[in-house]
Amino acid sequence: MDHQTLLLVLLFLGCLFSYTNGFQDGSSVAASPIASRSLEPARAAILTACFEFLGALAGGSAVAGSIAAITTYTAQEGFLSVLVVALFCAIVWNFFTRLIKVPSSSTHALVGGLIGSIWGRSGNLDYINFGDFGYLLHPTGVAKVILTLFLSPLIGFVSGYLLLKLSLVVFRFASSRLTRALKRMQWLVLPLLAFGHGANDSQKVMGLLVLALVGQVGVIPLPVRLLVGAALTLGVVAMAPGIVKRVGSGIYRQRPLHAFVSELASAVVVSFGSLTGGPVSASQVIASTVMGVGYADRRKGVQWLVARDMLMAWFLTIPCSALLAYLISFWTRPG
Repeated sequence: MDHQTLLLVLLFLGCLFSYTNGFQDGSSVAASPIASRSLEPARAAILTACFEFLGALAGGSAVAGSIAAITTYTAQEGFLSVLVVALFCAIVWNFFTRLIKVPSSSTHALVGGLIGSIWGRSGNLDYINFGDFGYLLHPTGVAKVILTLFLSPLIGFVSGYLLLKLSLVVFRFASSRLTRALKRMQWLVLPLLAFGHGANDSQKVMGLLVLALVGQVGVIPLPVRLLVGAALTLGVVAMAPGIVKRVGSGIYRQRPLHAFVSELASAVVVSFGSLTGGPVSASQVIASTVMGVGYADRRKGVQWLVARDMLMAWFLTIPCSALLAYLISFWTRPG
């Protein structure tokens, strides 16, 4: 394919990936309010979609820079083909995990696809910037992405656990009116989480598209923000009921207090990642926060088998998407 055709295919796949990201992670964002009956599904979906779009428009570009820093292959011939394969494999993984009703990380899938595609195309790992962990304070390259993706669920679990313990102490003498107040508070915490997710996840695709268009990531053009944000929003509207059920009630049976705490803790972790350039996985953070909340409330009530299935999907995502991308790039590379 010529350059212009490849660019059009890349833009299409970027939008399609954002769409799959919307129904994958967006379903997790709205799961707790829906499961706890704090918000009706339609209202939760619309509220989430609106603030996901705002997050994509006004979320900055720090995360886009982190994704762009993974590779130095940008000046090489065939870079557009590398991005096309990476996005295609991430999309396939997202549709597969939706089919089996397991919330996985779209970010993991994209990172794995990018690494595998570059490796298959170039025949080596020289163009992948693995970076280092920087004593956990200033990580770079792939190390920063991996560190963020694996630390954020742990932070989510601890945050959910501690915040619920604190809430149980503070509200131990509260009346039944507290439940109604917590349901109304979802109109504040759900938008906060949706905005943070929209800002974080949309930038991953924006970073790759801007790399393809201008060769480096600086200020993300408004048309790119609008395009990716719209695709992400459509994906949120096409929410995956199976994932909503799995995250909202499959891990732990949530009531309004649990839903409020898990949404608030998740919002803080995801928003902090967006501000610092850490590409977090909203699905991972939310699911692990729900586990922390359930463990703090009644550890025997946590469905650890469901949690195990999610953990397996998380750990398999990068190697599976990388392997698929490697094979496709290897088989299709010229000469």
